[in-house]
Amino acid sequence: MTIPIYVINLEKDAERLTSISTNLGALGLAFERVPAVLGAGYTDDPHTVDLRRYSRRNRRPKPRNGEVGCYLSHLRAYERLLSSEHPWCVILEDDAECLPELPGVLTELGRRDDWDMAKLFCFHGGTPVPVGRLAGGQRLCVHLTRTTSTAGYAINRRAAETLLRALLPMYTQIDHAMDRPWETGLRIRGVRPLPVRLAPLSAVTTLGGKDKKSSRNSNPGLVLWRGSNEASRVMNGIAECARALLATRWHVQSPP
Repeated sequence: MTIPIYVINLEKDAERLTSISTNLGALGLAFERVPAVLGAGYTDDPHTVDLRRYSRRNRRPKPRNGEVGCYLSHLRAYERLLSSEHPWCVILEDDAECLPELPGVLTELGRRDDWDMAKLFCFHGGTPVPVGRLAGGQRLCVHLTRTTSTAGYAINRRAAETLLRALLPMYTQIDHAMDRPWETGLRIRGVRPLPVRLAPLSAVTTLGGKDKKSSRNSNPGLVLWRGSNEASRVMNGIAECARALLATRWHVQSPP
């Protein structure tokens, strides 16, 4: 079964669509375009954004329209997966650039059942701990520290169903919201080295112009919340590494 690749793209961003279409075509990978959501009009909708909670968890009182649109666009991609018969999919933003290693990595991911989400690109080191081997020298890893970005990742039906239930109303950016495995119970992994990078045109953001953030760097509540998140991430990551090690040892030691 061919695994779908969904590319999130705003209608006005034809250059980005052409760029990623050329890139994927060169790798022999077909894709489906998922029309991105325009965030304008959703920011003040209480069913979409929890402004009170957002203002406590971020350094601005409300999200930019582009952030809301990006958030809802990924939820739309999850709905696209669940409306299909496919067990999992790849979601790419239109400023991603896939490397030649990606097709082999996707083949290997399709043979495994020990992940719910696999990040194909991310910012920050993430303190990766290898828990499995993939094609081309790549490793499947558990991250012990924070990573960000939703430019490229694989996601299965369990994760899509879980996140659709958990992520509304919005109270933080999509890459932070979906990466909370200690709350969702999802098995989130990373692929290293990364088989996806950002294309040169990604330097021009589609999230909207920069606005002034509030001076909340010293907000005790915000600092405490972020610190609690990272402590939970480390503990969850250690537990995931232990489970992966035990599963590997059991598989090796079990009779054929």
